[in-house]
Amino acid sequence: MEARVEPEAERAWREFPGEDVTTSVLPEVAGWIAIYEELASVLRSVIARADGSDEAAQLQASLVWIDGRLAIWRDRHAELAGVAIDRVDHTLTYAGKSLRLTRREADLLDFLLRHPRRPFTSKQLATLAWQNSRLSDAQVRTYIMRLRSRLREVGLEEVITVVRNRGYGIAAAMGLGAER
Repeated sequence: MEARVEPEAERAWREFPGEDVTTSVLPEVAGWIAIYEELASVLRSVIARADGSDEAAQLQASLVWIDGRLAIWRDRHAELAGVAIDRVDHTLTYAGKSLRLTRREADLLDFLLRHPRRPFTSKQLATLAWQNSRLSDAQVRTYIMRLRSRLREVGLEEVITVVRNRGYGIAAAMGLGAER
């Protein structure tokens, strides 16, 4: 039997109550990112358990939609934070200033900016930002320190923070509690 989504249920996936992708409040944007990340995580877990069932395709379609919304919110966050990272030439632009980064520095900063409100351990950063679980904690710390130092050139020296016993994250001015 084919699973069918009712029109009302389909509409419910268009937008959640209170969701406004035009908002200019960084903490609100970071909150929506956290919501969609959690939804995606839960749905991935459900899909893994539903593998092969009639509902799996429907769940997968919902996950595609959620991932799309998450991308919209992450782009909005980057836009409001005023930070642009060119993934091709690894250039950071902020407040009218440009800074050429290494590929790893650009990947690290981009990853952290796309995941506001979440600290990451060195191991998580190595795996998630660089897809390289072989990097040691010391190597990741070195990249973090080097990137923080380089960010001084464009006035972002405080953007990467250390969250005690939890890892590295993005400063409040970039979406953790302060309005722009």
